[in-house]
Amino acid sequence: MIDMSRGPVHISAGPSSNSNSMSLSIILEVLEKSNKVIWMTRIIPDQRKISDILGHLKDSILNRMIVIEFGDNLSEKLEEITGMLSTLNKNDLLIIDEWCGNYGRAKSKDIDLMKKLAESFDEFKIIITSNSYEDASGENRGFRGFMFRGGKIIEDLFRTVWIIKIDNQYQKILISDQGKELVAEASINGYKLIN
Repeated sequence: MIDMSRGPVHISAGPSSNSNSMSLSIILEVLEKSNKVIWMTRIIPDQRKISDILGHLKDSILNRMIVIEFGDNLSEKLEEITGMLSTLNKNDLLIIDEWCGNYGRAKSKDIDLMKKLAESFDEFKIIITSNSYEDASGENRGFRGFMFRGGKIIEDLFRTVWIIKIDNQYQKILISDQGKELVAEASINGYKLIN
């Protein structure tokens, strides 16, 4: 669904685009290709959603995934799992949902942490997600008037992929990746590309 071969990815999710379902859909793809995943999330989403998307996988496949809830202490948790990160290979995935808070500016310590992680891209794949916000300047900057979190540093280190809900299209999102646009539809089993 998202090309992870071209460097670290920052998914900037617009309102109601459901970045958790996107993350779980990506995790499913990676696990089905016999790779490992470390999924770090600020808050573990609804268990039914996880079960709907990943519940059909055998235990032997699910055992290749580690889930860590970090709350407001991302940097502390990453320090704790440094040893686990060293076990990841180039096709394995570290995915960090909501790497920064949804309000105000991203904390400089979190930005610095993302910078350190981006430098590890050749060792494993990295995706971070955050919620985009509307441009308050009135200039309609960014992607369709939405801005991503983390500023210039994140922009330089991560390829920004936008996901936004399509108006009047039930459960459909637009995925925009450097000019390439795809449409995906939410189902009980996660997002599926429809074009």
